Amino acid sequence: MSKLFDYNNPVWRFMGRIADMFFLTLLWILGSIPFITIGASTTALYYVALKMVKNQEGYIWKSFWHSYWDNLKPATGIWCILLIVGMGLGISFRMLFQMEGSMKSMFFWGLAVLVLVYLFVFTLIFPLMARLDAGINRLFVMTFMAAVKNFSWLLLMVVSTLCILALGIFVFWPLLLFGAGSIAYIHSLILVYIVFPKYNWNY
Repeated sequence: MSKLFDYNNPVWRFMGRIADMFFLTLLWILGSIPFITIGASTTALYYVALKMVKNQEGYIWKSFWHSYWDNLKPATGIWCILLIVGMGLGISFRMLFQMEGSMKSMFFWGLAVLVLVYLFVFTLIFPLMARLDAGINRLFVMTFMAAVKNFSWLLLMVVSTLCILALGIFVFWPLLLFGAGSIAYIHSLILVYIVFPKYNWNY
């Protein structure tokens, strides 16, 4: 019976992680409220999640805001770049639906490849910023190269994100309360144990 209330019990550890993901999601929402700071908030989200995978997160509140303020300027710059590119892709899709003829199919597949590259970069660049001390240009280059070399794992990360969001939106909305934290944690498991060791990027 005493083991049932032991904090090291697997059930309690699992419940503790669920609570951490909920708290981390709330912090991410709070840090993203100005909208322009979504990049800094996402970087801080991954900073904590990457440490959480190795049980090194310490105080989540303190770790989150430490990364948030440290990366506010460069992360905001990256977020603005990604936002502009995303808007450009959205406009391109709108133009696609107005096109006719044989060029439409070619334009569609070319745009589909660009969208996939965009999603890969969007998924990986903030965790890399949380892990590495590098300039914006170098981060984009490293992100693109790592995404190409780890195509299947990045695809899994993108698909897992879409699945969690779809489940939260269309099936069980309370899942969204753990959404950002759970997505970052799942991604961090893949990054810490599979992707980062290839480049000696682990903590």
